[in-house]
Amino acid sequence: MTTLSKLRVFSLVAAAGCTASAPLPTDEATESVTCPVPTIDPSRSLAVTDPTALAGFSFSRVMGQVATSAGATNTPLAIYQAWMATFGDCTNPKIDPKGYGLKCPRPETTLGSFDPFLQSGPHYVPVALTNRFDLAPRNGADCGEYRIVYALTNQGVLGRAFIIFEARLPNPNPTAGLAGCAPVADFWAQLSTDGSATSRAAKLAGFYFTGLPGFEPVVAATHYGLSASSTNTRPRGQIRTNFFAQGQQWQLREFQLAKPCASGAACALSVEHVTAKVNPANELFTGTHAEAPNFQAAFLGQVPALSASPAAAIGMTNANKYNEFESVSQGSTDVVYANFTQASFRTQIAAAITNPNLSVQNILDRATTQTCAGCHQLSAGTHAQLGDGVVWPASLGFVHIDERSRLSPALTTSFLPARAATLTAFLQGQCTGAPITDNGTNLGGGAIDAPN
Repeated sequence: MTTLSKLRVFSLVAAAGCTASAPLPTDEATESVTCPVPTIDPSRSLAVTDPTALAGFSFSRVMGQVATSAGATNTPLAIYQAWMATFGDCTNPKIDPKGYGLKCPRPETTLGSFDPFLQSGPHYVPVALTNRFDLAPRNGADCGEYRIVYALTNQGVLGRAFIIFEARLPNPNPTAGLAGCAPVADFWAQLSTDGSATSRAAKLAGFYFTGLPGFEPVVAATHYGLSASSTNTRPRGQIRTNFFAQGQQWQLREFQLAKPCASGAACALSVEHVTAKVNPANELFTGTHAEAPNFQAAFLGQVPALSASPAAAIGMTNANKYNEFESVSQGSTDVVYANFTQASFRTQIAAAITNPNLSVQNILDRATTQTCAGCHQLSAGTHAQLGDGVVWPASLGFVHIDERSRLSPALTTSFLPARAATLTAFLQGQCTGAPITDNGTNLGGGAIDAPN
């Protein structure tokens, strides 16, 4: 059996509840993985909902480490309250510069009316840790995303609310390509072999808050979009929200961290709205926006990726300038593209389809699945029938992980098995020395920077 000795050392240190030492040099961080590759247990290696593990991920701990790592001069409470106040900032020129439309003000401003770190009233509790190694680019530009999902509890009249911290973990040895990320993949896989919930909890806390040997900790401001660091050449990672504030309208938005001073300096940290990725505006499909001709020409190149099978393999990407700043999953049909796409564009899409078992409606409904709102709710009923025998799997109704840490059928029957297969194939390739071909996609076969 080939083992990754440094990961073993880290695991023993983390299991003992100790703080790991400083990261090792990058040339020591890319040893071979543990072979043979274990059978992946999704509940341990992909979507962790074990209460023992989640207990170490309080909202205050994560917000505190984010603030500290950013050199923030404002408190985590002040950061959170200012963040919620942005839902009422209706004059910010950075939001919706293309004029696609945005509901403002939003009732989410009421979510800033309480202290989320107190345990006696409304507060956020961790409901899942998720491994998205499958989102790592095949060229090894980074090592994928590692997420923490929070749900609002003791909601009262505030409504349901979910916050997801989605950190992009830098590759400490990018010259090695994706092989430089092998210790991360091995770390998650080996959790499947650890029968102790306490041990797994300690290892996960070490991974997120201290970092594997040679790797930065997951929870760091630069991994949620703050200005570039030496190992992260452009802002990556994000925080997303899925809010049903005051029971008015389910809506998903995306944010990145920002501050007005240099990355190493101390000043106030803010959480700023950015576009909801892979959420092209409805006006681009109706042809009523100036950007529509360019978007439609580019969309035709996405037909092959949208024609993929099974459901987990469907993909789409588009330039950021085409994305809206909100993805509404209730009370709106902005992303149900099959309902309103102009006739001339439908004709072009029909000509681009090569699979005779797919229709224009199938392609447009498949595009809907790639949006936040489509993935979470709107790809249901007739719009779930995607042609060629593919049916979009169900959510739990607007969420894929709920307040009780329950996972949606989409996760359990489609996405997690696909991610397990991706993780296993990568590690087996590392064991056999198989080369990694960079075909411009992420390891799961989707577009680089795909959010889902």
